Amino acid sequence: MGIYDRDYIGQDRSGGWSGGGRSGLPGRRSPWSVNTWLIVSNIAIHVLAMTVLAARTPGGRLWSVLHEYGHFSTAKGFFEIVQTPTGNQLMLNLQVWRLITFQFLHSPEAIWHILFNMFGLFFFGPMVEQKLGGRKYLAFYLVCGIMGGVLYVMLNLLGMAGLNIPGVLSGDPRTPLIGASAGVFGVLMACAYIAPNSVVQLIFPPIPLKMKWMAYGYVALSLFNLLTSGRNAGGDAAHIGGAIAGYFFIRNSHHLMDFFDILGNSKKPKPDRGRPVGGGGRRADPKAPSESEVDRILDKVSREGIQSLTEKEKKILERASRGDRG
Repeated sequence: MGIYDRDYIGQDRSGGWSGGGRSGLPGRRSPWSVNTWLIVSNIAIHVLAMTVLAARTPGGRLWSVLHEYGHFSTAKGFFEIVQTPTGNQLMLNLQVWRLITFQFLHSPEAIWHILFNMFGLFFFGPMVEQKLGGRKYLAFYLVCGIMGGVLYVMLNLLGMAGLNIPGVLSGDPRTPLIGASAGVFGVLMACAYIAPNSVVQLIFPPIPLKMKWMAYGYVALSLFNLLTSGRNAGGDAAHIGGAIAGYFFIRNSHHLMDFFDILGNSKKPKPDRGRPVGGGGRRADPKAPSESEVDRILDKVSREGIQSLTEKEKKILERASRGDRG
């Protein structure tokens, strides 16, 4: 994220992923924020799965092709133990894309599942996107969901190993995991950091509550349900994983910079390919600060104010500002 992608810098670069709500998709301007795209995508996929692609399983459960090929489980995402005439064998699946796709699927038979998740994104997502900017917010949201799936697998593997302690999940590696809840819990934890003392009016019970107590309260309920092997213990494991990721990455958002850089490293200074180097043009400054360093300083400004910067940090920010304006 560049210096002008921050809402407190007060300038937006055309075609980028800005920090102020109307981020849209990369490479073009859009009237929709990334948060809006997430909500619309979840709803569209759910409607498609429940109408055109819906079907009943032999057991009478409503399911769909999207759920079948998009849900996450230990068996589908990584491996399972299969009984054969010659004994148990390890079957590798490694369908790791399911760590992303399960986040856009919801229960076919419980409309409240998608309603509550989209309600949470609608009210709390914009605050986090404003803080991080569109590109980082999308990475943040997806990483929280992925970490929810990872914790689910870890606790499931402990159950498969026969460990019998509170919080360990059933040993069945085929139990499906779906829903955006892990990402939403990450968003809630981010809000508890960004605006801990802002007051939220709860619907049930209808009482005002500080943001931090609401977020930590939801996490505590999920943790209690997980430790007592409640009805949705697998989902609560994902909630806890998403909350842990949200707690960490909102405080260390520079780690999100490489999420979309599959073929490169965004922390390394990039050559200034878009500007002329001859005929009166300006060459890229080889001593320009790295984007990760600039991002760290901007995060410090957001947390502690510009008066907290050292002289060296102020000079780095000034040099980065000149480079972006060039």
